[in-house]
Order: sequence, then C-alpha cells, then structure tokens
Amino acid sequence: SLAYGIFYQTPESKFLSTDFKQNFQKATHYIFQVQRSEENRTLRLEAFYKDYKNLVKTQTVGFQNFVLPTYGDGFAKGVEVLWRDKKSIKNVDYWVSYSYLDSKREFLNYPTELYPNFAAKHNISVVAKKFVTSWKTGFNFSYTYTSGRPFYNIVAQNGSNVLLGEGKVKDFNSLNFSLNYLPNLGRKDAKAFTILVAGVNNILGNKNVFGYRFSSDGSLSAPVLPAAQTFAYVGLLISFGIDKTQEAIDNNL
Repeated sequence: SLAYGIFYQTPESKFLSTDFKQNFQKATHYIFQVQRSEENRTLRLEAFYKDYKNLVKTQTVGFQNFVLPTYGDGFAKGVEVLWRDKKSIKNVDYWVSYSYLDSKREFLNYPTELYPNFAAKHNISVVAKKFVTSWKTGFNFSYTYTSGRPFYNIVAQNGSNVLLGEGKVKDFNSLNFSLNYLPNLGRKDAKAFTILVAGVNNILGNKNVFGYRFSSDGSLSAPVLPAAQTFAYVGLLISFGIDKTQEAIDNNL
C-alpha cells in the first residue's frame, strides 16, 4: 500500500495571542507498506518520510515565552518492522517490532536543526501472551527497549537562542508482566461480565530517565523521571447486562 497526505495543525494554545500571525503548521506524509499474512503469522514492513513546514519558533527570556516571527521546518524518516506469530508455539501469541527513526527539526527554541528530544533512533518491543482456558486466565509479558534520547541546554543570549551543551540519556529498558482472570461472580442468570487484572511494570527496577530540564540561564539541571520506576496495579472490571466471558476467551485463543 501507498499513502500520501498533507496535514495542517494549529499551534498550541499557549503560543496564540491577539497579534499571532503565523500560518498553520504543515506536515506532508509519504508512507509505503508491505504486509503478508498466512496461517496466523504476519510480517509487515513500512517505510515513511514526513516533511514539516511552518513550525513555531520561540525564545524564552526569564519565565516568559515569546513566539518569533520566523518559521521552522524539519523532517522524519524511518522504517518499521513487525513480526507476529500465533502458530509456532502452542497457545502462545507473540510479536516483535522494531523501528528506526532519523529526524531533525528547527522549532521552538532550537537554534538550528536538531534531533528532537522526544524521539529515539531505535525502538524494540517484544510481547508474548498465553491464555489458559481451563483457568480462564491470560498471562502477558512485554519488554520495551528505547535508545537514549538527546537533551539540550539552550538559553537566550543577546536576542538569540544559544546551545550551551547537549547529551543523551541512558537507554530505556522495561520488563512488564500482567494477567487477566475471568471469574464467575454472582448468579449465572445475572449476565454480568467480570475481568480481574493485575500487573507489575518495570519488574527489574531499571532507573530510567526521560531527559533533563535546565534553568533559564543554563546553570542548573534536574532529571525528568517517571512518577515511579516500578509500580503494581490491581483492578476489577464489572459490566452488567451481557455476559461476554466466552467472547473474551475466544478472542485470546
């Protein structure tokens, strides 16, 4: 398949004012995809190129953010690969995905084209699911790897944005586990559908860092951390009216 599109987006509301004169931000997408599915196995390959125009450029002075009258631009290009297999291992559904991204943008307070601080060049995801029918329980494992994202120490000096320093955070790693159980609660004729879910994210307790924030003069910095490096959760979902237990079991087989 081939896809092409032109998209326009209004800048974030925090950049809008009565004297705002900038045009809509513009993105042009080119996407090529090949997919083959056979006997519960799927292989998908995708390549893309995205061109960005009219991006908002800003300058931060003290605690105030000013929108500059000039425009920024940039691009993103890369490939994605997905392999999904529900046949090779009995009652196990697993998939592996990998993506590579090359991107540069001159926007916000970037003084020149830089790799965006929210993007990573390499991303890997591995997911495995097994549903035990006799127990009415599904077991799910997932692993996520992301190469280190860049960070920049940018300050406003003499009317322009200056890059004082840059670096990369360490690679992101997270191993997660969850299960979902379909208990029988209440009378059978009540037609209630119940799911008990529980899980633990980042089982190994990796100390992940998303980036760094810098003071307005660039002299101080603080890491951007997740709310919790490792956390567990338990939930009970109950739906009345239609018993979808068998449908949920069938969807996991």
